[in-house]
Amino acid sequence: MIKLIVDCTCEMGSAEAEKMGIISMPMRMLIDDQEYLAGKNLDNDTFYQLLPNAKTAPKTMQINVNDYLEVIKPILAAGDEVFVMSVSSGLSGTFNSLTQAVKELNSEHVAVFDSQTFTLAYYALVMQAHQLIKASKTLSELTQAMEALRDRAKILFIADTTKYLVKGGRISFVKGLLAETLHIKPIIGVVDKKLSMVGKGIGYNAAKRQMLRLVKDIDLTMPTYYGHIHASDKAEDFKQIFTFEFTEKREIGPIVGAHGGPGAVGLAYFEKPKSEIEKKPTLMDNLRKIMRLGKKDEKSETPTQSETTTNN
Repeated sequence: MIKLIVDCTCEMGSAEAEKMGIISMPMRMLIDDQEYLAGKNLDNDTFYQLLPNAKTAPKTMQINVNDYLEVIKPILAAGDEVFVMSVSSGLSGTFNSLTQAVKELNSEHVAVFDSQTFTLAYYALVMQAHQLIKASKTLSELTQAMEALRDRAKILFIADTTKYLVKGGRISFVKGLLAETLHIKPIIGVVDKKLSMVGKGIGYNAAKRQMLRLVKDIDLTMPTYYGHIHASDKAEDFKQIFTFEFTEKREIGPIVGAHGGPGAVGLAYFEKPKSEIEKKPTLMDNLRKIMRLGKKDEKSETPTQSETTTNN
């Protein structure tokens, strides 16, 4: 039997995960020197009540090596295998702790998986792993399938404010100040395992229009998710710009919320496999096509030998 272990940045707390047979590792968070365990004893409502009045920016801490060892060792001792998923290694040191723990365990019955993404897209991958485990995939088959799905998992968010992105060091103070002054709403995605501003709009409505242009090649045979950071009504407005039905709505928890800030809305989806994505012609492709058509026209206009004889 394979046990699935994740961390709370996939937006699945300990209680919800337990009902599904999944282990969700909480992360430590400091709010005005008070330590909490996000995903365990710090729920979303409490966190978003504390956030506006916090004297300093909340500090998040990665899961450490011992945390992982304490959870994984008993599972292996019971004769089960383990598939451990982590938030993107480009966003947190948690994956480094995980790889160190697994190296110490030195067991072929443990597989680690860098999601290379976060929040809703991470949740989408977790749900796929859960289904594959229920389908009795081996550890090797599970890893291979998840690696293929990882490349297709996409996430895009419209940030309501750059205040928290600046505090968390995700964008510079100057860029943040400029965005706030001009009412620019950044569109955040994941590029090379890290957060990146992939688009923007002057105002929320312009950002939504830009979002529509960025979302493409969605595989509607796979689940789609929309979510928000303490902005449920806004998320309902956001989903109206899309013509398909979403699978599920999720609220973003404290760890990601501390960096993204209240008011953010977004979606996660799977792109179609590359083999199914129609390749758009390049400029050179179009030029070659025009040249081929021109040559065909020349041939059709050139009289045949019999036509020349008849005319004479």
